[in-house]
Amino acid sequence: MRGFLSDLTYALRLARKAPGFTCLAVACLALGIGVNTAVFSMLNFLFFRPLPVEAADRLVVLGRDGNQLISWPEYRDLRDRTQLLTGMAASNPTESSLDFDGETHAAAAEAVSLNYAQVIGVRPFLGRWFEHEDERAAVIGYRTWQRLFHADPHILGKRVRSETQWYTIVGVAPPEFAGIYLPLNMDIWVPFRTWAGQYPGMAAELEDRARPRVFVFGRMKPGIAPRQAAAELNAIAAQIRRQTRREQPGFQTSATPLIVERVRGVPNARSRSASAPIAAILMAVVGIVLSIACVNVGNLLLARGAAREREISLRIALGARRALVVRQLLTESLMLAAGGGLVGLLLGVWTSRLLEILLPTTAFGEALRLDLAPDARVIVCSALLALLTTLIFGLAPAWRASRSDILPALKGEAPGAARFGLRRISLVAQVSLSLVLLLTAGLFLRVLMAFQATDPGFAVKNRIYITTLASAPEFTLETGRLFYAQTLDRLRTLPGVKNAAITNLLPLTPINPDCASETGHDPLPATTSTISPGYLGAMRIALVGGRDFSGADRPDGPPVAIVNEALAKRLWPGQTPIGKRLLLGCHDPSPLQVVGMARDARLESLGEPPRPHVYRAFAQDSGGIQNILVETASDAGAQLETVRKTVIASSVGVRIYGVRPLTEWIDRSYWQVRWEVCLLSAFGGLALLLAAIGLYGVVAYHVTLRTREIGIRMAIGAQPAEVSRMVLRQGLGLTLVGVGIGLAASVGLARGMARLLYGVSPTDPPTYAAVSLLWLAVAFAACYLPARRAARVDPTVALRYE
Repeated sequence: MRGFLSDLTYALRLARKAPGFTCLAVACLALGIGVNTAVFSMLNFLFFRPLPVEAADRLVVLGRDGNQLISWPEYRDLRDRTQLLTGMAASNPTESSLDFDGETHAAAAEAVSLNYAQVIGVRPFLGRWFEHEDERAAVIGYRTWQRLFHADPHILGKRVRSETQWYTIVGVAPPEFAGIYLPLNMDIWVPFRTWAGQYPGMAAELEDRARPRVFVFGRMKPGIAPRQAAAELNAIAAQIRRQTRREQPGFQTSATPLIVERVRGVPNARSRSASAPIAAILMAVVGIVLSIACVNVGNLLLARGAAREREISLRIALGARRALVVRQLLTESLMLAAGGGLVGLLLGVWTSRLLEILLPTTAFGEALRLDLAPDARVIVCSALLALLTTLIFGLAPAWRASRSDILPALKGEAPGAARFGLRRISLVAQVSLSLVLLLTAGLFLRVLMAFQATDPGFAVKNRIYITTLASAPEFTLETGRLFYAQTLDRLRTLPGVKNAAITNLLPLTPINPDCASETGHDPLPATTSTISPGYLGAMRIALVGGRDFSGADRPDGPPVAIVNEALAKRLWPGQTPIGKRLLLGCHDPSPLQVVGMARDARLESLGEPPRPHVYRAFAQDSGGIQNILVETASDAGAQLETVRKTVIASSVGVRIYGVRPLTEWIDRSYWQVRWEVCLLSAFGGLALLLAAIGLYGVVAYHVTLRTREIGIRMAIGAQPAEVSRMVLRQGLGLTLVGVGIGLAASVGLARGMARLLYGVSPTDPPTYAAVSLLWLAVAFAACYLPARRAARVDPTVALRYE
């Protein structure tokens, strides 16, 4: 221990003597460790961190392979019969609204069972949770309380409206709890039965065992493992299936085993699965950044080791053991790593906060939340990274310095070619690794550009959408249809408005698929939406057969549908679908007559292939949130306020969630790709900067070692331009080798990411060419200063001691 303290004291003294070297080394390591800390904070949030609730290690989520939803009757039976769980809670997340003081806001809502707070283990910040299932009460989120209600201390007892119901606020959730569907930040919680009561037919749907409807969470008793709970629940589920078959002969229920998992990170398996590929890419990216930083610091230590060879050789000549010399040098590296780790942790916290701020809202306007505050896992990770970097960048220079020949060093001879060869290898590695990162960022940037240039199959420019809800008690279905009809008529008369129509789902909206078939057998998954007459024309979605909806398609008339080409090819290959009978629905399918066939258009994502879709007539299915689409003759932005006032003037009771250009909705639909491009570009740029610094340092150090040689060359007639070209040729030659290796490695790695590169080739020539030229330009700039310094060497000064 005394020896280590002595080594540490000596290392601190050296650091004070060379503050420039110390600051540069710590800065390089801090950048590498900082970005790794930020990304690990994200992984911790997504996959590892328990929810901020009581006894989080006992909280579990139920589901089946490929589907986390469970029917309400099965949930109820499992809850009543389980012995190993202290309780089970049901939850249904939904896009909703929040009305207060005459303003309407898009909101994320969670309809929950009565025992939700008890099972999850969350206490309110203010007030209480629910007391009975039919209570018209609501608990609002802490952020919602601050954002919409300005942290009103008298909020309890005030009334708000969500969808068609009015609720009394009885509680505020604690600040650390944003719900169990992260990264979605919940705004309001309401009793499940009260929420379901606002929709006709929902009560009957809830009692359908064949319709999975709710997410189910449970709390295990102390000492119980998830596998024990799963065994018990599967035994109960088997009993339920046998009982159901006796009571309802021929009824089929799912025999897929229940899966019980501890709640870690984001509870939604679909969200975790969707996040896994980009999370893996980000971890690889920041790992490369850290490697480049370590190589940079290793080069700095090699350079300092070369300058200290005389000192180290003298110590060895005086009897110091080589092991003690290695320990001294490793202690110096450990001190640098500790400084880099501490600064890196601070940078990681700052970067994590920046990632939270940059995270946008969903297309519907719901807030997303990343809680990337460092916890024990993140701090331990940073400490381990600091120790790892000590071994990576410190061991090789320490070993090489301790193995140097004593006599040449004592004579003051320059280091051999092998020493510089190691720096060349490390430099080539830096160029290759940073090129891989830049190419990854470049390919994702091309994906973003491809999205922006993709023909979605519908018109986007000069379109406005207004998200509205005409619901009870102000409206019935009939008066709601009348409101929309009158509103469309008024909008069409506005100057600069060419057309107006209605749809319940805007393009590029995630949709849960339904089932479509001709006979009821072997149904295929198909998405559905409702549209009014004129919608297809307003969106420039061409009809390739049949007719559009019209006023003759009345609510009490024969149900009709328009199908897209993808569905027609699947159900009626080689035939016209016009006049065919279509069965729509997975349970008790409804018959519809096909009256038209529309061209394929993108439905959920710009990168998807054509998918089966069914358009239903708005007049025959007009409930819920509707979007009024307005086609303008010129810039949509100039018409926003006029359109908004017209819609408000049409009826007093309608709620408006937003009036925006359709281009804004389309841009929001691929926010994740844009966010990924920003991250990858930032990390790629950081890797480029670190590698360029490394290139500059190696070339500059080589010029310093060759000062005497350069002086001799210039003394015997070499021109400054020739010396400059020699240095540039050396630096650019190493860069070209690194670029070649990086290109070869990128081709293989990019093929592994092919499924994430929507519409972009993994070997996209423009991207590879642009990134290669960028690196060569940066390399020229990094080598130019050492080359210019070499060209200005004074032969008399260089040969003074010769």
